[in-house]
Amino acid sequence: MILSIPADQFRNDVRGLVIAACLIGGLILWFAIAGRSDRVIYRGVDKAWSEPGRVHLNTEPPGNYVIERNAEFDAMKIGCVYALNYDAGFGRQGHNPWKAVRSFTLVRC
Repeated sequence: MILSIPADQFRNDVRGLVIAACLIGGLILWFAIAGRSDRVIYRGVDKAWSEPGRVHLNTEPPGNYVIERNAEFDAMKIGCVYALNYDAGFGRQGHNPWKAVRSFTLVRC
């Protein structure tokens, strides 16, 4: 015995699934574009870690923040509080993943 579903009901069910998939996809896209943000106290550059053109930030609370060395980075002051915006990671990131800083904002000094 085959159950038959009216065409209108089938269309409504499919439309609901498509809308749900679009909302989930939009949420994932928003997180990828917006990134994540943390407020930290900048304590200087970690001298033990070096890579050409990039630096590892020493922060409080500790985090694994990596930033490009440029004029904006050179303007950062030790002891000031910054809001660091970094790339959001999806899935399992392992223990202490690197956080690539995209931008930062001075909160207070």
